[in-house]
Amino acid sequence: MVEKCIFKAMNIRWLKYEFSCKQPRLFGRDFSFYQIVDGVMNFFFVTAIFLLTSIATTYGARWDHFIFAQEWPQTACTMGKKEEHKTCSIPAYINSFIIHGLWPSLGSKEGPKNCKSVPFVMSKIKNLTDELQHAWPNIFRKSRPSDFWKHEWNTHGTCALSLNTTGTEYLFFRKALDLIKTYNASKYLNKVNITPSDTTPYVTKTIENILKKKLGVMPNLQCYRYKSQSGKRKTDLAEIRICMDKQFKLIKCPHGDSTLYWSRLSQTQSCRGGEIYIPEIKRNLSPQREQQIYD
Repeated sequence: MVEKCIFKAMNIRWLKYEFSCKQPRLFGRDFSFYQIVDGVMNFFFVTAIFLLTSIATTYGARWDHFIFAQEWPQTACTMGKKEEHKTCSIPAYINSFIIHGLWPSLGSKEGPKNCKSVPFVMSKIKNLTDELQHAWPNIFRKSRPSDFWKHEWNTHGTCALSLNTTGTEYLFFRKALDLIKTYNASKYLNKVNITPSDTTPYVTKTIENILKKKLGVMPNLQCYRYKSQSGKRKTDLAEIRICMDKQFKLIKCPHGDSTLYWSRLSQTQSCRGGEIYIPEIKRNLSPQREQQIYD
């Protein structure tokens, strides 16, 4: 009678069973009481493992460092126009490198991406809007300012949820804003008179060494190569990337870590020495003047 009483107390209503004090019957077969209990416990155990594995996959995507990417806005405009036929508008208050992204990365490979854990909700970063528009603006027309932030959150931010410092949408964007205040390349370059110019090129190694001296590690410079109006090949500085570990200590970028994460990937590559330009920022261009510059 002990088995019968215990089994009744469990009250597992979703099982169709018949039992007596001697031998319970489940789905028309004879089972001992302990076989039934063992089967139920195994079911819940397997279910729990499945759920925990799913959560671990979502919140524990494989990566070992961050790439903090700053882009030069005028080069981004040139690339957007030439490669994707986008029109650009750089606000008057933008005069320095701006944030492209904060990307969890694995070794010298790209990723992870699109972990899709938490959807982007603009209201969660509403009180960061002013800072974001200055440091992380969407400079392309025909899209909302928040479209760029949504893209970066969905693609990269959702893969950084395992850290306390970036574990929410607000913390992710707050951290990137703090990083640009600390490591904005413009403040280092302006101090040594490396300023935007359409006519004066700079030596890649010179820029790398200046930044290495200030940062303590070698940054990764990305360039955009294209034909100018005169038909000559031109190389513009597109981006400066700094690598850091999960505690945000600066580290040397892994060898071969040159993926720009942009759809126009084939048009951008490591600067690899030689002369490069930091083009002057163009604003309020007429359609005719814009065509002259970018086509």
